[in-house]
Amino acid sequence: MQASRKMLRVAAVLTLALASGCTTIAGWRHSMHTASIHRQQNEEAADRNSDTQADRQAKQKLTQQEANLAHLQTELAKRSDADSLAASALFARLLGGSTLATSLDLAARAVAAAPQRADLAFLQLQLCESTPDCAPGQLELHLSQLDPDNGMPWLYALMRADRANVNGPWRAIREGLSRAPRITTYWNSIVSHLSVAAAGHQGFDTVTAMLDVIGAESSLVPALQPLSRACSVEDVKVPEVLAQCRQIAAALMKADTVLLEAYGSTLAIRLWPVGSAQRQQVLSQRRVVRYRIDEMSRYPAKFNSPGATRALARYVQRYPSEQLALRALFAELGVPPDPPAKWVDAAPGG
Repeated sequence: MQASRKMLRVAAVLTLALASGCTTIAGWRHSMHTASIHRQQNEEAADRNSDTQADRQAKQKLTQQEANLAHLQTELAKRSDADSLAASALFARLLGGSTLATSLDLAARAVAAAPQRADLAFLQLQLCESTPDCAPGQLELHLSQLDPDNGMPWLYALMRADRANVNGPWRAIREGLSRAPRITTYWNSIVSHLSVAAAGHQGFDTVTAMLDVIGAESSLVPALQPLSRACSVEDVKVPEVLAQCRQIAAALMKADTVLLEAYGSTLAIRLWPVGSAQRQQVLSQRRVVRYRIDEMSRYPAKFNSPGATRALARYVQRYPSEQLALRALFAELGVPPDPPAKWVDAAPGG
C-alpha cells in the first residue's frame, strides 16, 4: 500500500505538472501528504457513522499510525544531532496544532547544530513561511549567504507580495529572481538525511520513514501561481519582462524536483514562439517526462512494488535530484529511462 502511494505520487505529480494549472498542483501536493490522508480518512469514516468491522479496523490502524508518528517526533526531539532535530521539526509541523511553535524551535536547533548546511536552512525557511506571524527575512538572508545562486528566497518574496496584493515590489522581485541561475529545494538531501535519522524508531523502517518525510515535505511546497501572474500574457509584452521571465523559466528547468522543472517548462513554452530552437528544446525535455509517465502506467506492478520503493529510497540518498533518482530507478527495473525514437508523444505541444 505504501509503495503504491509513493509511485502514484510520482506519476500524478508528473501528470499534473504538465497538464494542470499551478493551483491544482499545489493543492494536490498538499493533500497527498501521509498524515493528512490519515486524518481525512478518519474524518470521512466518522462522518459516515459506519459501524462495519472493516471501517473500525481501518480507523484504529490509522489512529495508531498517527500515534506512532507523534511518539517518533517526541523521541527525535530528545536527540542533539541536526538531522534528528530537523526530522522532529518536520513531523511536528505535519502533526499541527500546538506543535507549530515547537516545530520552529526544533528547526532553529537543527540549523544551530549544522549552520553551514543549506538544506536545513531551507527547511527552517519553509517552516517559517508556512507559519503565521513568523518573520522570514533573516532566514532568507541566511540561505542566500549559504547558496547565493538559489532563487528560492526571491520566490518566497514573490509569494508574500502576491498574498498582500501589493504590485509595487513585483518588478524588483521579478528582476531579482531572474538573476538566479537555478531554483533548488534540496529535496533529495532533506528526504534522505531525515529518513535515515527517523528510521529504526517506533517501528519505522527506512521506507516508512521516507514516505512520511516525503509526505510532510510535500505539504511545504511553495505556491507557484505568483510566477504566472508575474509573467502574465500582458506583462511579457514588455521585452525586458519577457527576457526576465525566460530566465526564470530556465532556472526552474534546472530545479532539483520534477514538479519545479515541469512548471518551468510549462512557463517556457508560453514564452518562446512556435518553431524556435528554444521551444523545441523545451518540448524535447518534456517528452522525457511524458514518456516516463506512460511507462509507469504500462507497468504498474513493477513500479508499485515494495522493492521499487526500497530502490527509490537508495537512489534518493545517492543522487542530488529527484529526476536522477527516478532515472536510476527506471534503469534498475529494466525500463529504458529515455524514450526511444519511435515513441510518440500524444500531446507534444501541451
